[in-house]
Amino acid sequence: MRYFTFRKTALAVKKPWQVLRFTAGKGYWLFGLRPKPVGPIVMYDDVNVSLIPKNAQAVAGYVGGRWRTFPILKKMFPTKPVLSIAVTADEDADCLDVENGDATNAQAVGWAKRQLANGRKSVTIYSSVANWPALENVLVRAAVPRSRVKRFTAHYTGKPHLCTSRCWTGFTGTADATQFTDHANGVSLDASLCSPTFFVP
Repeated sequence: MRYFTFRKTALAVKKPWQVLRFTAGKGYWLFGLRPKPVGPIVMYDDVNVSLIPKNAQAVAGYVGGRWRTFPILKKMFPTKPVLSIAVTADEDADCLDVENGDATNAQAVGWAKRQLANGRKSVTIYSSVANWPALENVLVRAAVPRSRVKRFTAHYTGKPHLCTSRCWTGFTGTADATQFTDHANGVSLDASLCSPTFFVP
């Protein structure tokens, strides 16, 4: 069992299925078994958390910016996977948002390397399927291991899918998650299809 001196250090590597515990004289430790993947997962996110279905399989929220929803969602969905998203490269989270107004392709390099250096087994980066070929080239040139990057694409077809080369020229393989609509359930709500292993490091 691994013990952590600082709570913040333990939380940085905590997985959605784990619970933080503290033992006097030893420190903080993480408890919980990794769930077995059962099939694709639909994940919801929105700045208006009241729009997210109460029976959501998984949710995503922002750790900073104008809409800091992650702490709220952690309380609303204590037993479900909650993906933390950074909107700037100086924030630490499970995922980095790379799009206009948020982080850039170049900034994703330093962010990814910092997360991996902090103990994460993998990092997730969100960007449009159209931008992913260029983003991936930047990461490869900077020696960020492809095997440790999960690709979260945005491709609004309205149909649940994981992006492949059929979605965009230059995109190879299969995305780990794809945000396929921003109008789920007939309201302004983002929905993403996630692979069974998306929340597994």
